[in-house]
Amino acid sequence: MSRRRSSDSRLIEITVEIRHETDSAYLVDDGSTRDWVPKSQVEIVDDNDGDAVIAIMPEWLAKEKGFI
Repeated sequence: MSRRRSSDSRLIEITVEIRHETDSAYLVDDGSTRDWVPKSQVEIVDDNDGDAVIAIMPEWLAKEKGFI
C-alpha cells in the first residue's frame, strides 16, 4: 500500500448514492461516475435528501476514481 504525502490530504465532499456495500468498501455513484471506494478512506454523512449521501474523501482518491 502506498502512502500519500500530507500535502495530498485535502478532503472534499461529493454527493453520491451508495449502490452496494461490502465490509471494506462502498460502491458509490455520483450520476456520471460509479466506482468502489475503500471505507478506510471515506466518511459517509446522510444529508437527508432521499437516497443521496455526502461522501467525504481525500481529493487524491476522488481524482483517482474519476469523481473530480
